[in-house]
Amino acid sequence: MVVLILVFSFVYAEIAKTPPSDSAEIYFLDVGQGDAELIQKGDFQILIDGGPSDAVLSELGKVMPLSDRKIDIIILTHPHADHLAGINLILERYGVGVIYSSGVLNTTNGYLEFLNKIKKKNVSFKVPKAYDKIIPFANSELDFLWPGDKYLKQNLSNLNNSSLVTKFCFFSHCALFTGDIEIDEQASMFEYYTQKNLISLFEAELLKIPHHGSRNGTNEKLLKTVVPKYAVIEVGADNKYSHPHTETVSILKKLTIQTLRTDQGGTIKFELTKTGIAKN
Repeated sequence: MVVLILVFSFVYAEIAKTPPSDSAEIYFLDVGQGDAELIQKGDFQILIDGGPSDAVLSELGKVMPLSDRKIDIIILTHPHADHLAGINLILERYGVGVIYSSGVLNTTNGYLEFLNKIKKKNVSFKVPKAYDKIIPFANSELDFLWPGDKYLKQNLSNLNNSSLVTKFCFFSHCALFTGDIEIDEQASMFEYYTQKNLISLFEAELLKIPHHGSRNGTNEKLLKTVVPKYAVIEVGADNKYSHPHTETVSILKKLTIQTLRTDQGGTIKFELTKTGIAKN
């Protein structure tokens, strides 16, 4: 009973504007060397990161309803430009309901522009705590697993490790989104949840591979904790970092995890229903 209290003590509901439907969609948007993921059901959208450029605008235009000019929830995993720049452009074109981020300190021009825009547009900005859960629409959950407010108003030498790690479930079928969190921070995250006997919260059928497939973001511990059926690497073709690294590709192959890449297949779509999750 104590565990249930821990997990659900922060549950609150978002007002859903979407009509009844028996499926939800997850898109890994082809934005080049950067991250942008869209969760959509009807006219309700959750955008996780915005990529490095205006590419996100054209990709959103392909998959969102033509008359829909609002994104209900935006999650900025961390304030690196390859996750942030597109959000600044989205704030000029779309209404935004609420933005979640870690609140880590950052003084780059792009992040200061982001803060000015959300202030000017009066967009709600929230720093979720560990275990926070919202209900975006019927039969769904969005869990904020890490880092909570650990880095709120803190300077951090490696911003990758301030990445919000979130889990989205529709019925009982789940996807884990990891930003750029690196292996050392993952170890702290897993230890924290192991001590609370909640490590199973990380299990998900679909995993967004951290940090574009870099060797510093993926190891067997991550994959054996999540136990995904599918893994997605968001990465730009012929990028200067040689992402994804050979070590990451090899581990995924060794564990026979079906892996998809935006540099090879463009935008990748999954459909979630009551009975399962499938590449569409």
